[in-house]
Amino acid sequence: MHGFISNKKNLLALFLFLFLFWLLTMQVKSGRFTFMEKPVLAVSGFLERIIVAPFRFAREAAQGYLFLVHTERDNGRLWEELERLKLENAVTNELLLENERLRDLLAFSRLNRASSIAVLVIGKAASPSSRTITINKGAADGVVKDLPVITATGVVGKIQSEIAGTAKVLLLTDPASTLAVRVQRNREEGLLEGKIENCALKYVSYYADIQVGDLLVTSGMDGIFPKGIPVARVVKVTKREAVAFQSVIAEPVVSLSRLEEALVLKK
Repeated sequence: MHGFISNKKNLLALFLFLFLFWLLTMQVKSGRFTFMEKPVLAVSGFLERIIVAPFRFAREAAQGYLFLVHTERDNGRLWEELERLKLENAVTNELLLENERLRDLLAFSRLNRASSIAVLVIGKAASPSSRTITINKGAADGVVKDLPVITATGVVGKIQSEIAGTAKVLLLTDPASTLAVRVQRNREEGLLEGKIENCALKYVSYYADIQVGDLLVTSGMDGIFPKGIPVARVVKVTKREAVAFQSVIAEPVVSLSRLEEALVLKK
């Protein structure tokens, strides 16, 4: 009985809404409004908010979701494109830097009277007691023991051993490395020894004029390196009374840890 009455009320409400809507439509068509205008507008507006508003909210929410999905997809594509461009830029910069280094080596080899062999570093070995690298040229290319290895900047080291296709280079900083040098500024001479991270200028008289910042160059007295090639720069000088020789520490002018290409000078 209660359900029947409820259905009757729903039908009555629907009929009332349709009647009021028809009445308002007829008044609008006739160009005039009666005393029923306000009640009709109030009821129809209320019913419109109840019936239509949820559908409008759902539609707007769906449109917002689709917009977010499309935006996320666009952002993903833009991120991928940005990462690809970054990678291409990094590769291009690396090729430009390599090209610049090779041009410097080529220009230096042309200026140097001795013939040279351009080599690439293919391996590095660093231990608490030694510093060596491996290059991609060997005996088959004319590389033999004790040939000097340099760059356009300065001395790298000398060939320690070789086989047909590769060779091992004893770096300037290896403790087994010794090199005859002189101070470019005043021609003071000494023997440069490797000390793993840097070098030490040995057998320099206490009274010799050695200053921080002095450039050491090859003297040619060891019979291996041509004279005048930059080797290292003085970074520390220590003098002690009652000691015949002063302590001089120098850093190689070539960044050996970053070395990628070099020249082997042939005799």
